[in-house]
Amino acid sequence: MICIDFQGGAHGNFLEFVCNKLAGVESAENLPFNQLGAAHKKEYIGKNVFVADHYSFWPKPFPDATKKIVSIQITADDLLPLSQISILRAGNHGIDNDQLEINTYHKLNNKNYKKVLDNIYDSFFANQIHESYNAVKESDWPDVYTMADFEQLPSNIKQQCLQQHRLDLMQFDELHPDCPRHILREFFQIGFENPSMSGFITEQKKMVYIEKDVYVFPFSCFYDTNLFIGQCKKIVSWANVQFNDYSNITVLHKEFVKRQPYAQSKQKCDQLIAELIVGNTALPKLTLMEEAYVNAQLKIQGHEQIGY
Repeated sequence: MICIDFQGGAHGNFLEFVCNKLAGVESAENLPFNQLGAAHKKEYIGKNVFVADHYSFWPKPFPDATKKIVSIQITADDLLPLSQISILRAGNHGIDNDQLEINTYHKLNNKNYKKVLDNIYDSFFANQIHESYNAVKESDWPDVYTMADFEQLPSNIKQQCLQQHRLDLMQFDELHPDCPRHILREFFQIGFENPSMSGFITEQKKMVYIEKDVYVFPFSCFYDTNLFIGQCKKIVSWANVQFNDYSNITVLHKEFVKRQPYAQSKQKCDQLIAELIVGNTALPKLTLMEEAYVNAQLKIQGHEQIGY
């Protein structure tokens, strides 16, 4: 058995399906895609040769007999499309990042994105009430650390905070599940500005293989048919499987691309950034993460960011 190791959303299941085709494994259906476009409908006739899973990220070790591993790996240039497709497809949650400000808490409260939820809370909400209150606090006022503390304040102090100082006490929890879009934009922008701090990049450091024969499959090759077929031919040689019918794999890849709503997202945003820098201010409709990416790149290049 050959294992395919990948992060959620990095198309490991699709690569598994293709690689098993390369190895001559028959499938019950010609296409593996579910209603979200993820390649999660895999039913093989006979024993499959390739098996994909999040081996490096979940407590599910490689089988003892594993000698060969295909490792899907990313670079900073992959972060925008991967971030969007991952939140849509990972775990079949179907989360549209452009609607993430609605019911955010419950959308992210799952095993795939709980760490992201915690990071958003810790970065923007954990100390927000304490810090906002302290910014207007008079010397004889009681200390406040939580919303419950604020509710216990004398009514005249609460009234002064809310009416005179217009204190904005943001809450983000199970009972207050929406997260303002500007906060989400800033959160993702930080990751695009500092790729080494991005969750995907830091998680990739867990993909360490000792005494294994590893084939690194670049994530960037998924969205280009020629590059994808080129990688398939290299895998055939590396895995020592026999295959020559690349016309069917080409058709399969084109069906895959049809189901990738963010395949051209980075190219679109990079073109927009170039136009904005030379003075074109016409803005197309962007997703939340595209907004974050555009502002991150404008900031990196020393230009004024867009106020959405």
